[in-house]
Amino acid sequence: MFFWIFVLFILGSAVGSFLNVVVDRTTQGQSILGRSYCDYCRATLGVVDLIPILSFTALSGRCRHCRKKLSWQYPIVEGLSAFLFVLAFWVLFLAGQLSIITLLYYFFLISILIVVAVVDFKYSLVPTTLVFLASLVSLFYNYFFLTSGQFVQSVLAAFGAAIFFLVIVLLTRGRGMGEGDVVLGFLIGMVLGLKESVLAIFLAFLIGAVISLFLITLGKKHFGQTIPFAPFLVTGLLISLFWSKEIINWYLMLY
Repeated sequence: MFFWIFVLFILGSAVGSFLNVVVDRTTQGQSILGRSYCDYCRATLGVVDLIPILSFTALSGRCRHCRKKLSWQYPIVEGLSAFLFVLAFWVLFLAGQLSIITLLYYFFLISILIVVAVVDFKYSLVPTTLVFLASLVSLFYNYFFLTSGQFVQSVLAAFGAAIFFLVIVLLTRGRGMGEGDVVLGFLIGMVLGLKESVLAIFLAFLIGAVISLFLITLGKKHFGQTIPFAPFLVTGLLISLFWSKEIINWYLMLY
């Protein structure tokens, strides 16, 4: 078991390194192919510069060539990707649902969601093309691996979540939420189904409210100022994906 956890951690960190490239290059209209380079001095990076997490630590977070400080985005995304890959394996194993197809599906979703969250956090932009791709993959996965009743429920939940966010966009004239959140809501419903989607959206608003109040208290934000919402939706989706049954059962026990 420890061997597979170690392997998946390494795999996840390597995927996270690639996701950093996707985040940085796609938002600038660049190809994700080709050698990696320093954003400051444009020096081509070698193997010693590209070992996930370790290179950033060993080089004290600086470019080996020009010594400029590198963004903390790189080790954070690599570490988060590695952690979520291991977590997906562990949760599926404990639930008795571990299979190659399901594990790869979870890895794909995690990768897309990390990119979506980071891009929205940095640029206040939801990469809808990736969200549409994830929704399409989820649709096919649900069709082949869920019962007909579960499949129909996931489709209804997807449209229901999308309409919910669309209503918010229309009522606030785009000030309270963006169109990208509508597409992301569709993905949430498609991946999770009805009850789990409600939980994910509730958690997103709850976490968003707590973080917003914290930032206001610190003076980093003020009332009426918007913050990217996709990271909170992604967080709610992932929490529900891994622990929806436990959270819902705990809530029902309270009442």
